[in-house]
Amino acid sequence: MKGATVRRRVDLLVRSEDGQALVEFALVIPMLLLLMLGLVEFSRAWNAQQVLTDVARESLRGAVVANSSYSYDEMRRRIDDALVRASMDPDRATVDVSGWKAGTGTPARIDIEYEFSFAFIAPLIGWASEDRSLVLTTSFVMRNE
Repeated sequence: MKGATVRRRVDLLVRSEDGQALVEFALVIPMLLLLMLGLVEFSRAWNAQQVLTDVARESLRGAVVANSSYSYDEMRRRIDDALVRASMDPDRATVDVSGWKAGTGTPARIDIEYEFSFAFIAPLIGWASEDRSLVLTTSFVMRNE
């Protein structure tokens, strides 16, 4: 009788699945956290791209309208203010304007490049490659009026 009780206890221990959920959770949670952080980083980059696109459009529109008081410094100030409002560093932005005030009907172009740095997954990206940033670009062409 004693041998049967011991054997039953050994069978229960071998077949017990009490820790299975914990082990599965421990295996799955790092992947879920990585997915969530990736989604947050992608959202931040998308927002930065939208800010760049909006400010490029607005500043070039102000430049091509027949307004003699609008200067390059004023345009750059507007761009910098919009970047600061979006919690972005204006020193990371490179602005190139061509064809501005070249005459009515001629095209004017603005190009903005911004070096976006990853905040949350930067250590993981740094482990895989040396580059921890992404260069976001936007450009617009409008006709001088």
